[in-house]
Amino acid sequence: MANLEYTLAQSGTIHIAEDVIQTIAGVAMSEIEGVAKMAGSAVSGLAEQITGRRNLTRGVKVEFADDACTLTVQVVLRYGYRIPDVAAQIQEHVQSSVEQYTGLRVAAVHVHVVGLSLRDEDEEGEGFGLPGKVSNLIQQGTDLVKQGYDTAKSKVQSAAQATKEAAADAMETAKEKAQQVMDAAAEKAQQGAEAVKQTAQSAYEASKDAAQQGAEAVKDAASRAADATKDAAQRASEATRQAVDNVKDKINANSGSFATTSDRVDEAKETVKEGVDSAKDAVTRGLEQAKEAVERGADAAKDAADRAADKAKDQMRE
Repeated sequence: MANLEYTLAQSGTIHIAEDVIQTIAGVAMSEIEGVAKMAGSAVSGLAEQITGRRNLTRGVKVEFADDACTLTVQVVLRYGYRIPDVAAQIQEHVQSSVEQYTGLRVAAVHVHVVGLSLRDEDEEGEGFGLPGKVSNLIQQGTDLVKQGYDTAKSKVQSAAQATKEAAADAMETAKEKAQQVMDAAAEKAQQGAEAVKQTAQSAYEASKDAAQQGAEAVKDAASRAADATKDAAQRASEATRQAVDNVKDKINANSGSFATTSDRVDEAKETVKEGVDSAKDAVTRGLEQAKEAVERGADAAKDAADRAADKAKDQMRE
């Protein structure tokens, strides 16, 4: 980009950039009725669409020669205005504005009308020619990008909401499953407690029955032993009584014979001794039978208790 440079003899050097002259020309054209907008490259039009800022240097070209400059401008005019009249106003106003603000002499202003706008808007109207079509395409592309962004944003929000709801449902389902497992475990524990209680009661009843049976067995054995001892004693007593009676009869019958009497007395003693021994044996046998009966009853009670305990253990393992 060239710069305009000229020197004042007493004050020094002044530099005026090309952008300054382009901006002055752009402002001057925007003040003329009938000018819709300035035309330029598609890149500069896209920059305006994105940044939202109006580029006043767009469509203005400056060429320097000696102490003068030549401007070439590209414009889009509004439909309904006479093109030569508007172009002449552009030439006159741009030239006077540049000379007034810069002190630079303008050799010529070339005006290129590149399109017509059917709308009143400066920047957004549809136009004839290449610049207008490019501008429309840029606007359409911008709208499509915005629509795509809005659509993507909506879809992301919908997906986030759906994910949130799915996570909430999953947490609720997991909570219900955990509660069901806890309830089932509590029910199993209750059933186990009831089973243990019933097993203990069964064991107690079985032990009680076994003890009762053992006691009955001991009682029966003791009763049988007592009866046997009683019978033995009665038999021994009866035998002793008969032996004594026999001795008395023999003594009375042979009262004259001392030797015979002495023999009979010894015989009577022997008989009494045998009766006593018989009675003693009977009592001993009765006691042995009673002892055996008691032991059998105790063993039976122990076996019954052991069976009841084993049954209770088996039920608790189940």
